[in-house]
Amino acid sequence: MSEPTDPGKPASSDLTGRVDKYEITGKLGKGAMGQVYKAHDTVLDRHVALKVMAAQIADDVELKERFEREARAVAKMTHPNVVMVFDLGSLPDGSPYIAMEFLDGQDLQKAVRKPPPMSTERKVQIIVQVLMGLDHAHQQGIVHRDIKPANVFIQQDDTVKIMDFGVARLTSASMTGTGNIVGTADYMSPEQVQGQKVDGRSDLFSVGCLLYELVTGRRPFHADNLMAIFYKITHDGANFDLIPSGPENDALLPMLKKALSRSIDERYQTAAEFAIDLRQWLKAHGTSAASQHVLESLVDLEAPTHMPQPMTDPGRRPLADGTVDLQQPGVPGRGTPGPTQVGGPTVVEAPGRPAARPRARPTGRPAPPVARRRARPAPRRNPMPLVGLAAVAVAALGGGAYYYFTVLQPQATTTPSTLASPPPTLAPVATAEPTPAPPPVTAAPQPTFAPPEGKAAASVKAAETAFNRGQYGRAVASAQKALGEDPSNATARQILEKAENGQKAASRVKAGQAALSRGDFDAAEREAQAAGGLAPWDTSVAELRRRIDAGRLEAERAAQAQANQARTARVNELLNAGKAALAAKEYDKAIQAYDEALALDPSSTAARTGQAGASSAKAVAEAVASGGSQARPAHAFVMGRSVAKASRVDTGSTPPGFETTPEVDVQLGSQAATLPGQMVIEASPAAPQPGQSYSISAYLVNEGAQPIQLEQLVVTTTIDGQKRQGPVPPRASAVAPHQRALIFQLRPQVWKQGTASWEMEIVAFTSRNDTYTNTLTWK
Repeated sequence: MSEPTDPGKPASSDLTGRVDKYEITGKLGKGAMGQVYKAHDTVLDRHVALKVMAAQIADDVELKERFEREARAVAKMTHPNVVMVFDLGSLPDGSPYIAMEFLDGQDLQKAVRKPPPMSTERKVQIIVQVLMGLDHAHQQGIVHRDIKPANVFIQQDDTVKIMDFGVARLTSASMTGTGNIVGTADYMSPEQVQGQKVDGRSDLFSVGCLLYELVTGRRPFHADNLMAIFYKITHDGANFDLIPSGPENDALLPMLKKALSRSIDERYQTAAEFAIDLRQWLKAHGTSAASQHVLESLVDLEAPTHMPQPMTDPGRRPLADGTVDLQQPGVPGRGTPGPTQVGGPTVVEAPGRPAARPRARPTGRPAPPVARRRARPAPRRNPMPLVGLAAVAVAALGGGAYYYFTVLQPQATTTPSTLASPPPTLAPVATAEPTPAPPPVTAAPQPTFAPPEGKAAASVKAAETAFNRGQYGRAVASAQKALGEDPSNATARQILEKAENGQKAASRVKAGQAALSRGDFDAAEREAQAAGGLAPWDTSVAELRRRIDAGRLEAERAAQAQANQARTARVNELLNAGKAALAAKEYDKAIQAYDEALALDPSSTAARTGQAGASSAKAVAEAVASGGSQARPAHAFVMGRSVAKASRVDTGSTPPGFETTPEVDVQLGSQAATLPGQMVIEASPAAPQPGQSYSISAYLVNEGAQPIQLEQLVVTTTIDGQKRQGPVPPRASAVAPHQRALIFQLRPQVWKQGTASWEMEIVAFTSRNDTYTNTLTWK
């Protein structure tokens, strides 16, 4: 749905240029809460997705604080099936934004519509990865609240990512005051529709709706209007008769019935429990390598032994240790599904009383990813959690990436000049060699314990399960209980020792995180080493080390950027000094300044052009001085002044629209700002001798904030009165902001004896029909 805009604030759709350290390169889409842009992190040199929330959020202090709190909570999650959040900030108008992992692929909503049809095996693989990501989130007290095909993203490597964590909670928090429910109605759980408090089991109902739709091609509770959808969700069951017959779907039927149960207690209690049942399905029906990969990631999963941690009710606590009833309900519900329709979040009036505003609940130490839960006598290494701990890969941004987002402002003509001295083109300094990314940091293997035996076996098993989930307090309590039942139980004593070390390590990790937030990397490293010595298997220790490495890397790159800025300022100072010396005919001083600039920035077009011009001018002056007044001065190539002209319809002295205005004397005003580009033409060598080879190169320097797209070049060469002219395709089709690009190059030619005159004019036409022109003349 569209959002109202505040006329006093810039609209999100107008966002261009740079936001803090992020350079906007394109627009990815629009959601219910704001705009999403593709951007380039100029410090870490990587692509990110920048989600800019609506400006109205900035006007509600409570809502903005809630958004920032939710964003920070989501940023703590590091799981291969959850989109990573890198940064949180605000625009000048107060609109908050989050910088997230940039994904390459398509969402599930689009993927299921593309041929060929997706196999049932592939659909189950996707759902399993969704459940893995949700289980990680639920253990940290985060409920998604808006699971739907558009929020499930499939990357090119088939990895599934859950998007928009926390946004649904933010949206519902902003709407509950008026009794509204925000979400996509077809995927809501009964408790969500009724405005009750929800926990992770609400997400599992939505996953059940998702799996039902993938199997049948229809949404389980769809109807012609929202009230009918709500009635079906709260009173009717899904029509399981629509599930196609066959052994594969017959095996999925009990899982669908359990996931879509209206009773929250009869539903799957955790995402891991749901994933375990789908694991059995993949073992029986999966044949592809992708299924084998999913099975490997699930090999250590064990059904949780307690209810999920409540997400919105601080008063509820997890139940005591015990087993979960895995029996499936056997009575199918009935419904009348409609055709599949795709839509964004729907805002509707909640029936009855207004929904309660959810309360944020502080969470404790995050549990490790679900795939690390259970230790076995001969454990298999599971790659999935390690993916989330890998260092962020650095992506290079080429000039072609700017094609996606080009919004050039209107430009006007510049006044041509006949001055022959080269302009001080301030090309950016080449950056130093980038600091290599640190290697991935991984945790040590989980400790293994002997199989529980004897009269304390149940308590030992509960202690082992809690330990493998990172719930060290519960592990200590269960191990102490086991030792009370069997004081000589060596396994219980081993678990107790490891769990107590885990508690100490958690305290050191917390201290390390505090040091890291202060930028004290050495102190954070000391805490990480201490925590690693206590609990080397704990993923939070590995994550702290990864964050330390990433922080050091970002600090080093920030220092590099600062050094580059200082180098650029020095180069500009030398260019200006060289130009002033050349104007004063102090050729040696000018050459020295340009040489120093080239030593700092070998790629500087302005420095090379200035050096060639100063050397040619010095040669001419020396020839005149040595040969007397009758001596003929030496010849050399001299570049003219770059001229830029903006495209504009010529209407004479009257602006367009005023041609027929009677009794009004209206004339055009002064010219607008200069176009941001300059053309530089270089010859090598600057003064060729007869029989010597020479070459010509032309560059376009973009000093603006938007890319310049080139369409065509027209090159005119006049040698001893003979003119040759023709179109030439540019060597570069676009010039990125604050960059230069080679647009023309003449292959080496031989300078002919007796050449009296030589001139080359190059005209570059842009996609806006603006032109950049310069000449190179033999004088």
